[in-house]
Amino acid sequence: MSERQNLSWTACDTLAAQGKKPSIGLVREWTIATTGAKKGSDGDVQKDINDWYADLLKLKRDKGVAGLPDAVATLTRELWRFAAESANDGLAAERTALAAEKAEAEKLIDLAQEDTLAAIEIANELKGKLTIANAALLGRDEQIKRLEQTLIEQRATLQAKDERIAGLGGELSRKAEEHAAGLAELDGLRKHSLLEIERARAESRQWKAEFTRVETESKAAAHAYREKISTLDSELSGAKGRLGAVEESLAAANKRIEIVEAGLPAAKPENSTVRQRFASAKKPGAGKLIRRR
Repeated sequence: MSERQNLSWTACDTLAAQGKKPSIGLVREWTIATTGAKKGSDGDVQKDINDWYADLLKLKRDKGVAGLPDAVATLTRELWRFAAESANDGLAAERTALAAEKAEAEKLIDLAQEDTLAAIEIANELKGKLTIANAALLGRDEQIKRLEQTLIEQRATLQAKDERIAGLGGELSRKAEEHAAGLAELDGLRKHSLLEIERARAESRQWKAEFTRVETESKAAAHAYREKISTLDSELSGAKGRLGAVEESLAAANKRIEIVEAGLPAAKPENSTVRQRFASAKKPGAGKLIRRR
C-alpha cells in the first residue's frame, strides 16, 4: 500500500469513527491538516476511498459469513457484492453528473468573460472619443478668444480714427477764425479744409465699412463655433449615455459571474481556482484599457 493510500484510508477510518461519510473534500481536508500537504489528485483520492469501501465491505462480509452454511455464506457474499457494485455505480453516476455540471459552468464562465471584455473595450472606445471631443472644444475656445481679441483691436483702431476726425473738426474751426485775415487766404484755407474734411470723411466711411465687415465676419464665425460647440455637447451627452449603458452591462456581467460562482460545488479545488480567476477579472483595472477609433 502506498503512502498516499495509507493516509487516505487512515482519514476514512477517522471520519467513519466520527460518524462522517468519507468524501474527497473531507479526506483532503484531513490530509492537509495532518501532514500539511496535498497528497495525490482528486482521482487518486476517490480511488483510495473506493478501495477503502471495498475493503470495509470485504471485512464485514468475511466476518459476517464465518461459521455460516455454504449456501447462506454464498448468498451473503452475493448480496455484499451486489451492494458494492451498486455503490460503485452510484459513485460513477455522481461523477458523471458532476462532470456535466462542471462543463456547463465552464461554458457560462467563458460567456461571462467574453461579455466583460467586450464591455471594457466599448468603455475604452467611448473614453477615447470623449478625450478627442474635449480637445476639439478647447481648440474652438482658443479660436473664439483670438477672434474676440481681433475685434477689440479693430474697435480701438476705429476709435483712433474718430478722434482724428474730431481733431480735424477743431482744425477747421481754427481755420475759419483765421478767414477774417484775408479772402484769398480764407479761400485757400477753406478749400484746403474742405479737402481735408472730405478725405477724413472718406477715410471714416472706409474704416466704418471695414469695421462693419470685420464685425459681421466675427459674429458669423462666433455663431458657427457656438453651433459646433452645441453639436459637440450633444455628442458628448450621447457618449455619456452610452457609457452608462456599458457600465450597466458590465454590472450585469459581474452579476452573472457571481451567480455562476454561487452555483459551483464548494468542495472542488478547481472551482476555487476558477473563483480566483473571476475575482481577478472583476477587480478595477484588471484589464488594460485599449483605445480605439
